[in-house]
Amino acid sequence: MPSTSISDFSPSNDMIWYSDGSVILVVEKTAFRVHASILAAQCEVFKGMLGIPQPAPDAETGGAEVYEGCPVVRMQDSAVDLTHFLKSIYDFQYFQSGVKSKFPIVAAVLRLSTKYHAPALRHRAISFLSTAYPSTLAAWDKRSIQRLIPPFEDEFCAYVALATETDVRAILPGLYYAAARKPLGQIIPLLRTLAIAPAVQWDVCSDFVLGRERLFQVEIKHILTFLNVEFKHPGCQALSSCTTILNSTARLALRKATEAEAYHQWCSANASEVGRSLALCQPCSTTVENSIKDARNVVWEQLPGLFGLPDWETLKARDELDVE
Repeated sequence: MPSTSISDFSPSNDMIWYSDGSVILVVEKTAFRVHASILAAQCEVFKGMLGIPQPAPDAETGGAEVYEGCPVVRMQDSAVDLTHFLKSIYDFQYFQSGVKSKFPIVAAVLRLSTKYHAPALRHRAISFLSTAYPSTLAAWDKRSIQRLIPPFEDEFCAYVALATETDVRAILPGLYYAAARKPLGQIIPLLRTLAIAPAVQWDVCSDFVLGRERLFQVEIKHILTFLNVEFKHPGCQALSSCTTILNSTARLALRKATEAEAYHQWCSANASEVGRSLALCQPCSTTVENSIKDARNVVWEQLPGLFGLPDWETLKARDELDVE
């Protein structure tokens, strides 16, 4: 009978070693003794793999690797990822819907649920990601208080790499939209560090750079509609003054188009403050606010296509993402 010494692998330090477990998973010399039936219930790949009868140990041919009477399955994942994944299966509170979780946990669960075909866990992980980069404008406006994954420095690359690795597309428009708010000189160096295949990296870079330019043009066209000379502002209480202000603001917007925060971007993020900041009369302030809000909806609906992606409904259906 082949023997596996304790020096070859050690039990996990994270309490994932059940005395009544029926299979031992080994990664990076760390072992997890778990239940084949529980894994099979969650993961299609484990269901097929662990359901195959193992050959009996044979002194001459070696046969299956066994430790303490349990078959040993050696895997190519990281011990950290597998720890998070198994905890999410065994401990309901560890990765609970609607409860904040850290990015490394969500990423590990998404990677392994994708690899081992655990649809319920994959869906839950995607729903976590979508609170950070949602698919509706209403959810986007509330993301700072509703996101279940706390923000962290340079998260753009981490999210893009994870989305690419696990074939999740619904979060990409929001990711690109957020990155497009930053100077291109800050984003390009980050794109060069993406830990993905070179060909895919090139696609991501080109999609983002071209999409950023398209977004810039579409936002100027729609968000700044209120600066067009043909724009109607019924009920204006100071026509001469408001017209003069809007004309001078149009020139200001042109000058600020290449600044770190272009004027149209500021207007998009602060629709309710634009009229007041310009000292327009109340009716004109309300008209401008409504115009910008309508324009934001138009831009948001076009957002995926600007970055070469399918429309929102197709993306959400593809990733089986619930509407926020």
